[in-house]
Amino acid sequence: MIGPAAETTALHPARMGLEPLPLAAWLKPAAGDDAILAERARLIAADAADVIAARPEAYAAIAELAALLRERGFKLADTDSPLDTLGDIGRAVAEDLCILTEPGDGGYRLTAGILCFPNRWRLKEKIGGNVLAVHGPVPDYHGELSDAVDRFLTRLKPERAYLRRNWGLAGSPDLYLPQPIPAVDPNAAAGVFLRREDQGFLKLAKTSSVIFSIRTTVTPWQETPRDLRAGILKTIAGLSPAWLDYKSIG
Repeated sequence: MIGPAAETTALHPARMGLEPLPLAAWLKPAAGDDAILAERARLIAADAADVIAARPEAYAAIAELAALLRERGFKLADTDSPLDTLGDIGRAVAEDLCILTEPGDGGYRLTAGILCFPNRWRLKEKIGGNVLAVHGPVPDYHGELSDAVDRFLTRLKPERAYLRRNWGLAGSPDLYLPQPIPAVDPNAAAGVFLRREDQGFLKLAKTSSVIFSIRTTVTPWQETPRDLRAGILKTIAGLSPAWLDYKSIG
């Protein structure tokens, strides 16, 4: 499924590149969301256990998130089931949402989420892991980048949102891509798609849990604005073999 492309930059994938995000812009509905929400509803109905997960330590954060979304005008059913609540959220919000909770040992863990549009990973395989474990396959993550992410999550003030723009290439326009994919040639004339993620970060006021949101859009590579395509190609030219392999770029 192909949606409208959001503006982005071609940052090196190892850079955080965080931008302040007005709270009103976080999870703001966009044109084309009806088709995205329909696809999310289909995936949830087909196999909820594949796209929804929650551990007990995240239940309070799920309730707080649901209350915040209701205040924002999203229509959610009144249910006592955290998993059902995440399902309702997944059908109402175009973004995937992962919940990070801090158990008291100084590190955040992925303890709940609704992930309909994964990019080569599955929620049920990462749930319960700390941020370092979740990013295990990412080149250069251990060390300075890991420490910087941990500091950011710890120091993030409640109800202040930030945005990070991520990008990748794929040989499929599908939003649901949980499995590893063949490497693609960015110089190919057809069959390549730009996959962009607007990644948001928001800390909840009561539980201090961090909501990591992901709005995914897919655009045919040849329809990508020329300047952006040139910027991404320049970034690709500077990537190490490890990053090229991780990004599935041949």
